[in-house]
Amino acid sequence: MTQVGQQTIPKILNQKTRFRAAAGLILILLCSGCASRLQPAKVHLAMGQELEKSFRTEEAIALYKKSLEEADRAVRKKPSAQAYLLKGLAEFKLGRWTEASRSFSLAAALGEEKAESWAREVSLYGLAISLREQGLTEAAVRLFSVLAERGKFSPAVRAALGRLIDTQLESLPGLPEKEQEKIITKSIGIVEKVLGADPAFGYYHYLLAQLLGHQKKYRESFEEAVMARELGLPRLDIHRDNDNQIVFCYRRLKESLSGESWAEFNRTYRLWMDKWKWPDEETPDWKRR
Repeated sequence: MTQVGQQTIPKILNQKTRFRAAAGLILILLCSGCASRLQPAKVHLAMGQELEKSFRTEEAIALYKKSLEEADRAVRKKPSAQAYLLKGLAEFKLGRWTEASRSFSLAAALGEEKAESWAREVSLYGLAISLREQGLTEAAVRLFSVLAERGKFSPAVRAALGRLIDTQLESLPGLPEKEQEKIITKSIGIVEKVLGADPAFGYYHYLLAQLLGHQKKYRESFEEAVMARELGLPRLDIHRDNDNQIVFCYRRLKESLSGESWAEFNRTYRLWMDKWKWPDEETPDWKRR
């Protein structure tokens, strides 16, 4: 090899190194640019979820709408799986099932594998709601059950389970006692299975407390309602209904327990009552405001 050739090789290698470094820098800048475009959508979505936990529903909805606007703007400028995923999440929060399903399908087409099953589940959830509204309750219950037991998209699983339990409890009046017990027992099994996978979600404990109350298992219902309150509930009406369940269990246990059993429960109850700053045993804090 000539001296000129020997000198040329390092130059070529240096050029390749510089080219690779430049290409890497461009890629980083492009990715950060994409991330920065989506950042407002992410922030608004996260803030909306936090406000929803504080029962500030109207403010949360306003932020979900802003998140959707930002994600929609990002999609129009440069479609990406992440942008469509954010768009679908905001649409689901706003109850736009058809649009959310389509956004998740597009995210899947652009490489987000998990979004494919999300799209199907959101579509089924929207259909189940429509069936229930049109009077096809049994068909709706079947779809809610499938989503609650087999779903992968946790927002749809949570929503479907809530709809399922509400529908089942509404069907109890007028049914024979054995049929009621069968429905309640099956519903408890479904809730416990989902709760096992997500034990920190207060709403599942709330649903279980309601079902156990129908079985007249008041101590267990009370304990689940306490956990639901401590972990947090998604809406103010559910929070208050859960407090009413706590008071209901207190009244029933006061009637049925005696001696040391009642004294022990009453001590426990008063500890929680003091922590929540309830004025008395049967008055939640929000009732005196």
